[in-house]
Amino acid sequence: MPTSVAIAEQFRQYLKKEGLFFTPQRLAIAQFIINKKNHHFSTEELVTELRADGNQVSRATVYRTISHLHQAGFLREVALNSTQVYYDFVANVRHHEHLVCESCGIIIEFTDPQLEKAIEAIAACKNMEMTRHTVQIFGICAACRKKGAPDNESAGGPS
Repeated sequence: MPTSVAIAEQFRQYLKKEGLFFTPQRLAIAQFIINKKNHHFSTEELVTELRADGNQVSRATVYRTISHLHQAGFLREVALNSTQVYYDFVANVRHHEHLVCESCGIIIEFTDPQLEKAIEAIAACKNMEMTRHTVQIFGICAACRKKGAPDNESAGGPS
């Protein structure tokens, strides 16, 4: 797995290739994301967390940096519904899929070698050269079922 220094260097190289500068603000945003304990976040949550941590970054810079990190392959979108998008930092984590609670918004990561083999077999059967994939399973988590939470469309953010 690449280190945070190696990931930052890869991002710097990506920006250089795109004719963009690797500014101190972009570095701070990238390092903050790399070091996050919970890898799932919305852009607005990230703005709030960065500012609470003392980083002087504009909302526009955060949005543009997230876009560049996504285009460079360091972030993956996790759509909770048609209006809510979270990002998952994937540069130094093993490939995984997601279970998403439609009540509280918690995102549970999982891996399943049999599922991976099935996905590869389906792609091969359909003569598809697979470059990437994502699986998101939506439902109600055990904690929400225990609380008797109603199944609703307005999921909260990930915990």
